[in-house]
Amino acid sequence: MGTCHLGLLRERMDHIGEFGIAIRQGFRGIGLGKCLMENIIKMAKTELKPSPKIIELGVYEGNKPAIALYKKMDFKQVAKIPNSVQYKGKLITKIIMHLEI
Repeated sequence: MGTCHLGLLRERMDHIGEFGIAIRQGFRGIGLGKCLMENIIKMAKTELKPSPKIIELGVYEGNKPAIALYKKMDFKQVAKIPNSVQYKGKLITKIIMHLEI
């Protein structure tokens, strides 16, 4: 089980599609995330108007499996924002990644 979304930002940033994905524990590591990502990126190129030039996502620094998947999908790290997310009572770094399409 998993879900993902991709929506265009507004006005001067409407060339950026903001991406998010979540895969339920127990369904990770079997290719579901890659399949969802491939399909939503393909749809974004044909269905979204205007068509995005960049797909952007944020990921927690410690989420190594997700980061590995995003790199496999050709996303590049463009920024790190220290202490920007509260997770389980701690402040952690968020990594911003881009895919140019």
